[in-house]
Amino acid sequence: MTSPDFMYPQPTDDELAAQQPYTAALGLGSHAHEASHRSADHRSANHAHSSGQSPTSPASPSAETDHDGASPTGAHRPLLGKVALVLTIVAAGLSLLGSIVLGVTIGPSEAEFGYYFSDVPSWYQNLAIALAGLQVLCAAFGVTGLIMGIVSVATGRARTQGIVAVAIAVLAPFISFGSFMILSFIFA
Repeated sequence: MTSPDFMYPQPTDDELAAQQPYTAALGLGSHAHEASHRSADHRSANHAHSSGQSPTSPASPSAETDHDGASPTGAHRPLLGKVALVLTIVAAGLSLLGSIVLGVTIGPSEAEFGYYFSDVPSWYQNLAIALAGLQVLCAAFGVTGLIMGIVSVATGRARTQGIVAVAIAVLAPFISFGSFMILSFIFA
């Protein structure tokens, strides 16, 4: 881009591209920018040899990258979104399973043994308490998956899996509770 006012010259596109941060993990950046980093690394290694320092000492900020330019922290980038997705799918599945079991059995149990929770047999009380505990555990996993999915989307670490994880974590409680309510009214 050039300015119509020739009194103040504007930088060229190549000069602007050279000023952008180098992102080797994503494979972005201009070839001239990569060449300038490589020549700077080569110069810093030569300077380290002449000054008596070891060539492996971090002489420049880019010395933390591997020999191919990828940063060590970028090696497992998509893991966060995938873990969030797996966590929310497991939480949603277990929550839905617990809601279905409780929804199908609560109506017949109430009709046979009575309205109050203390009237039902102890095995059903234990089952209901275990399923309620499972719901709490699934809620904790769902919130953890939701937070991990939001971080995954915000930082770009497996963004698609993060979006799906957030959607599942948001919709799963409504689907689980809705299925419990529908089944408990159907089998009542």
